[in-house]
Amino acid sequence: MAKRKTAFVCSDCGAEFPRWQGQCSECKAWNTISEFVVSPAKSTAKGSFAGYAGQTHSQIQTLNEINVEDLPRFSSGLKELDRVLGGGIVPGSAILIGGSPGAGKSTLLLQVMCQQASSKSALYVTGEESLQQVAMRARRLGLPDDKLMMLAETNVEMICDLALKQKPQIMVIDSIQVMHVSDVQSAPGSVSQVRESAAYLTRFAKQHHIACT
Repeated sequence: MAKRKTAFVCSDCGAEFPRWQGQCSECKAWNTISEFVVSPAKSTAKGSFAGYAGQTHSQIQTLNEINVEDLPRFSSGLKELDRVLGGGIVPGSAILIGGSPGAGKSTLLLQVMCQQASSKSALYVTGEESLQQVAMRARRLGLPDDKLMMLAETNVEMICDLALKQKPQIMVIDSIQVMHVSDVQSAPGSVSQVRESAAYLTRFAKQHHIACT
């Protein structure tokens, strides 16, 4: 039986150590280092990811050989957001929307997704709020709510499995801080969980050409 491999990671700064210690030598925080199991690398199987970019077969190309017409940008429906994104949303891109609590991130994304759902397959995944809370906000804002697909889930593997069945063109994860992957033995919101969840979703988005926010 293979020996279990473990790592010790600081939940504040993400620094890794070979053994437990009371104080993180990187950020100087006390009692923030916890142990988690490092899962062995899994063999590539159907539905698994071959690399960070999510490509099944990696190959080297010259810059002029890359066809940019296959993945045209599409508008978010908000001119200012399109300007920030460089002209619109690119299929397969992973976009992080950041801001202080209460700044309006969820409201902005809900407005975008309700508009996108009128012409595209759109999935909104909520992990912080219930489906009823999101529905009440949409109705309070007078947004069209008859086509946007909704899901309340925090397990990243489950989200991706369900998304594959619906095949959305754009998907929102609200928010990355409450998401978790099964292989990481630490609480949602920890540095290791956020890092692995974001990497998993980025691979998924690139492999299936789904714009993920």
